[in-house]
Amino acid sequence: MAITAVVEAKRDELVQSARELGENLSRRAFGERGADLHVTLADLEQFVRPLVEALASGFLAGSAEEQTGRLAQTLPCPTCGRACSRQEHQRTLMTEHGSFTWPEPTCFCSRCERSFFPSANRAQAGPARV
Repeated sequence: MAITAVVEAKRDELVQSARELGENLSRRAFGERGADLHVTLADLEQFVRPLVEALASGFLAGSAEEQTGRLAQTLPCPTCGRACSRQEHQRTLMTEHGSFTWPEPTCFCSRCERSFFPSANRAQAGPARV
């Protein structure tokens, strides 16, 4: 699903907040006078990289975990429709902004002897058959 206009407007607001946060972090790191004159832009980029990765990690993990929390505890098997219990396994994913770990939801159907990952359309598709 594409980002909605409401979410895009919120993102614009958060971009400004992130910019202000960056300025505050700079003051916390280097004081009110800023970095020493011998600190290069390359040094600053190297310094900020783990901060950006940590921000992205927290954002992605939090967002994915919130989505997982909205899934039902039992979901229908895509093959037979039988109700299967949802389990979560910690999984680390690599992104262009670094890695993050989240509780990936999985299900196992003992009738079909298959594992599957819940999808949004199946998770919202009414009750599973028993």
